[in-house]
Amino acid sequence: MHARLIPFPEQGLPGTVVRYTEGGGEPVEVEARGQVALSSGSRLVYVMDAADAEATDREALADGLAGLPSDAFVVADLGGATDDMLRAVAGQRALKTLVLSGEFTDEGVAALRDMPELTDLVLESARFTGAGLAALAGSATAGSLDTLVLSGTTAFEPASLAVLAEAPHLASLAFEGVRVDHALADALIALTPRLAEVSVAERPGHDLALDVLERLLAAGLSVNGISAPPENAVLFARAAAEAADAGEFEEEDFEEAGEEEGEEEEQPQERGVLREVVDEAELDRLLAGPVPVLVDLTAPWCGPCSLLTPVLEDVVEACGDALTGVKIDVDRAGWAQERFDAMGVPTVILLREGRESFRFSGVVSGARLTGWLAAVGVTAG
Repeated sequence: MHARLIPFPEQGLPGTVVRYTEGGGEPVEVEARGQVALSSGSRLVYVMDAADAEATDREALADGLAGLPSDAFVVADLGGATDDMLRAVAGQRALKTLVLSGEFTDEGVAALRDMPELTDLVLESARFTGAGLAALAGSATAGSLDTLVLSGTTAFEPASLAVLAEAPHLASLAFEGVRVDHALADALIALTPRLAEVSVAERPGHDLALDVLERLLAAGLSVNGISAPPENAVLFARAAAEAADAGEFEEEDFEEAGEEEGEEEEQPQERGVLREVVDEAELDRLLAGPVPVLVDLTAPWCGPCSLLTPVLEDVVEACGDALTGVKIDVDRAGWAQERFDAMGVPTVILLREGRESFRFSGVVSGARLTGWLAAVGVTAG
């Protein structure tokens, strides 16, 4: 039984439309032409790259988007986006994720103010300065936004972030190819404590300076998945910088090395060094002891977890009696993620005398983790 019909233009809508069903089922590409039937629980994702399209084709695309019902898509990814395309897609008020890249301006971004379901917004345009964010103040979009990603915005003005203080659910800001200097740090720190996480994709000329990293950590922000109590911010930032200067391998380096050598990918083997914990009371007993505890929140279905756990085993084994390693499968221990306020896996937390010394998410090298541990006084035995 069809729950509803989405009327697309008879000439079709360029790009790719994919239908998926919440809760399961394989995504299916559908032809965006005429009446498209959706069953209950089905949603549509739209992907279009108009970067190489003629101006007339972009106008036709904007007209096609503007003519759709407001609940046609829940995800849209538009390349080559213009201000007209932004104004058109702004009518999609059921969108939860919107990814925009192109030559749009602040005027186009200002049109995105009436999107009450939008939680994730990605903006990539060298012509965007941030001034368009002012139009979002007090808007439905500001009221729903959880994550904002700014990429390639070379003319971006940090002061424009002040308006995000009125975004009650905004917890994460990400910057790609944007210099995170003291001016931007000031703007980010002004958004705490509501803003909890900052991600920086560093590029040549946009490296995160040590003193900026120290300030962000000291303000209580998680930076690239890494956080530490304010009293450890300086030590932790310096340890991170020293590890980066040493040029240690990360997950991507391992993958590239394997490709270059033509080797088949092998799954790392765990050795049982980490103590598996399911019962919360058992963890409490370990945390009450004198030895620091490194807690690895993991899951059997998590690919990065399988890469990280052997690294943790090596580090814990090297520390000997100075460190206890614990592995918690969050599927079996339903209490774990809530207790540690962890959004995903892998998440690793070091606790001393029951207090958190630092945490990180994702895959890191043994050299970097060893440096972080040493910074807070845990060294190899």
